Amino acid sequence: MRTFIAVDISSKNSIKKLQQELSDIARWRDYEVRPVEEQNLHFTVIFLNEVDQVTIEKIKNKLSELNFEPIEITYSSIGGFPSPNLANVIWVGVDEEGKRKLVSLAESVISKMKDIGFRADKPFIPHMTIFRIKRGKLRLDHILSTYDKKTFGDDVIEKLCLKVSTLTRYGPIYSDIFAVRAK
Repeated sequence: MRTFIAVDISSKNSIKKLQQELSDIARWRDYEVRPVEEQNLHFTVIFLNEVDQVTIEKIKNKLSELNFEPIEITYSSIGGFPSPNLANVIWVGVDEEGKRKLVSLAESVISKMKDIGFRADKPFIPHMTIFRIKRGKLRLDHILSTYDKKTFGDDVIEKLCLKVSTLTRYGPIYSDIFAVRAK
């Protein structure tokens, strides 16, 4: 199974509103840019790749050891990967305090995964993909300058999930295998 660990969001309305607003302002066409579907919105902590059922059980056991409190965040800043001038992914970030707490949680998760042989390929930087560019790459300078220092709503992170990703011709379908709730 193709798996990853992610932090689920609770309040999707503000992100859906932001997606609609950005689409309207930028006048993106459906064949150019695809918004991430509401059920797929999350912060990826670590991508685990293909794992078997035995490894899934080890991951569940390690995740069960986690203990975290709900994390309040404010969505802020917009960016693009691999760069804002040639983006194929558009993301939204979080406020500094939310970022600090999410990074702390991610470090705990990554440490647990190291215990069973997984390695993070890059440091965790809290960002949630909200659009994928279908063809080519987009320049985001005009959007980034318009949305610099804006906030897009608040949320409370209360769930960390082990997810399976099923790739389809219509896009990925993410399903929860296991969840740990904040206490």
